[in-house]
Amino acid sequence: MINIKKVVIGLVSIIIIFGAAFVFAINSEESANAESDEQIEDELVKSMNETKQEKAKIEEIFRRSSNELKDKEYGEVGLSYSHKERILTAQVKDKGFLEANKSKIRNIITDTAKEVGFKDFDIKFRISESTVTRNKEEKKLRESIDKVSNIVSDVLEDKGHNLGYSILVEPKKKIIIEGTDKNFAGNGELEKRITNAILSKTNMKYTVKLKKKSEREIKNQEWHPIFAAIREETNKKFNEYRGFASSFHPQPLQIIIKTKINNSWFGNSDEKVKQIEYYVDKIIELKREELSIEEIPYDIIIRDKNNKKIN
Repeated sequence: MINIKKVVIGLVSIIIIFGAAFVFAINSEESANAESDEQIEDELVKSMNETKQEKAKIEEIFRRSSNELKDKEYGEVGLSYSHKERILTAQVKDKGFLEANKSKIRNIITDTAKEVGFKDFDIKFRISESTVTRNKEEKKLRESIDKVSNIVSDVLEDKGHNLGYSILVEPKKKIIIEGTDKNFAGNGELEKRITNAILSKTNMKYTVKLKKKSEREIKNQEWHPIFAAIREETNKKFNEYRGFASSFHPQPLQIIIKTKINNSWFGNSDEKVKQIEYYVDKIIELKREELSIEEIPYDIIIRDKNNKKIN
C-alpha cells in the first residue's frame, strides 16, 4: 500500500524546491538586469566624457592653427571637422593658393594636433565654392556687423543677460534681439541703452527691438545639448544609426532616430531597436540631470531604412 503521507510530503518538497528555484531565477535575472543597466550607464558616462574632451581638443586645434596661419599670412583658411568620419577639412580660396601652400597648411595642422594630443584623423582640402573674392564693401559691412554685435553683447551682459539671447543685425540699421527673460521684450530702457552705446562707439544710429522667444524656441535651445549628445553617442555606439530629428510640435516632444535597419519579416531587428531606444533614453536621463533641465514628456521613435516606425 502506498504511503499517502510520504507522497504528499514528497510533492510538497518538489513544489517548494521548484518555487525556490523560480524565485532564485527571478532574482538572478533582476540582478543581471541591474548590473547590465549599471554597466551601460558607466559606459555611456565614459563615452560622453571622451566626446567632451575630444571637442575641446578640436577647438584648441582650430584656435592654434588659425592663429599660426594668420601669423604666417596664409589669409583666410576655414577649418571644420566631421566627428562621424573623423575628417578635418581646410577650405581655401582658390586652386592656385592650394597648390602653393597645401603641404605647409597640412604640416601646421598636423603639428598642432600632435601638441594637443589628437590623433587618428584625416585632413582634406576644399576650394571655396565662391570664385569671387569678397570685395571691400562686403568685408567692411561684415566687420561693421561684427562690431555692432559685440557692443550689443557687452551691454546685455553688463545688465545681467549672459545667456539665452540671439542678435540679428540688419543692414538697414535695425537690430532684433530675442531673449528668454520674462521682462526682456519691450524693455524701452534697455533698447535705448543699446542704441546709445552703438551710436557712441560707431557713430551709427540703429533701431533696436527686443522680443521674447517663443516657448518652443526656448525649449529647443534648452534641449540643444541633449540633442547633440543623442546624435554623437548613438552614432558612436550603433552602426545602424543614420540620422536624428526632433520636434516639439505636436506634443509630446518627438525624438526620432533614423536607422539603416531592414525591418523585413525574416529579420531579427526587435532586440536592436530595444537597445537603441534604451540607450537614447539613458542619454536623455544623464544629460538632463547634468544640466538640471526640467523633465518633460517625450516619445522616442525609431525608424528603419525606409523611414517606417519600428518601435
